[in-house]
Amino acid sequence: MALDKNKAGIMAAIQAATEGKAPLKKPQPKQAEPDVAARAHRSLPRGTVGSVRAGLGGIQEIETALILPWGPVDRLELTAVNSDGEEVQDLAESIRNSGQQVPVLLRPAPSQDGKFEVVYGRRRILACQELGVPVNALIRTLDDGAALMAKGLENAARVDLSFYERARFAKAILDQGYSRDEAMQALSISKNSLSQFERIARLVPDAIGVAIGAAPGSGRPKWMALAAALESEKLTSDGCLSVLAKLPVDATSDERLQILLQSLSQRGADDARPVERSPITGAAVKTTKSSVTLTVRRSGRTKEFADWIDANIDRLLKESYETFKKEAGG
Repeated sequence: MALDKNKAGIMAAIQAATEGKAPLKKPQPKQAEPDVAARAHRSLPRGTVGSVRAGLGGIQEIETALILPWGPVDRLELTAVNSDGEEVQDLAESIRNSGQQVPVLLRPAPSQDGKFEVVYGRRRILACQELGVPVNALIRTLDDGAALMAKGLENAARVDLSFYERARFAKAILDQGYSRDEAMQALSISKNSLSQFERIARLVPDAIGVAIGAAPGSGRPKWMALAAALESEKLTSDGCLSVLAKLPVDATSDERLQILLQSLSQRGADDARPVERSPITGAAVKTTKSSVTLTVRRSGRTKEFADWIDANIDRLLKESYETFKKEAGG
């Protein structure tokens, strides 16, 4: 399978990138400078040579304007889901002070001469774009399957995608036509885990996910609880959005999810609270989630009525039940 053939090479590139080192290459005989540039870019599409400055060991500097998005979205900071602007700013400041320590992975854009598609490293690209500097990048010729595997393996190497981001990534992979096997390989997960991710992505509307955020500190139990509440209609999309809209703007995504689940508990407590009404003086009907109770006081003005109810309750219930069946069509 193409993914299996490329996996070892991709992992070597990812490991090198994670460690901030270039992959080892066989020594090449010295040549004149123009030949070195030509050799460094021989595999790249026509028109790309002038846009790339070759670095040591295959790491090259690429202008951010030449980089295009590609593939299933793994992170949520490029949508409204995650307010990670501060994180990108922090990363930009780090690059300003210490340089870009870990290269991104790009592939030549198949349909646009001189452009590249990002396989992974979008936040680093955003930070470099903010600074107005080129991006340190590894460039590899990868088909869609190998690029997907590289993205998934790099995510697994960093282990900093949240549970919800991984669920959204799995959905994005499947939505783009990849098979379940390819999704499981890219995310390094089991069939059961993929099913859980699919359930989360299916039952939690994107609008709610956007309003909550990535929730990096919240794992499977909380997201599954939210999905179950939405499926059973204990919570509605509008209700969730209403709760979230009232939260302080500085509430973290984990706090937003927790408060939403607490609102579910509060609603459950409200549902369990008995409702009592008094259709006539001295009589009360109490309704709870589990029963309906009629009480008539055997004292004062209702004593005789209570005695009459006691003597006729069986007949009244039977007649009422027959009326109920007729009205219900059964």
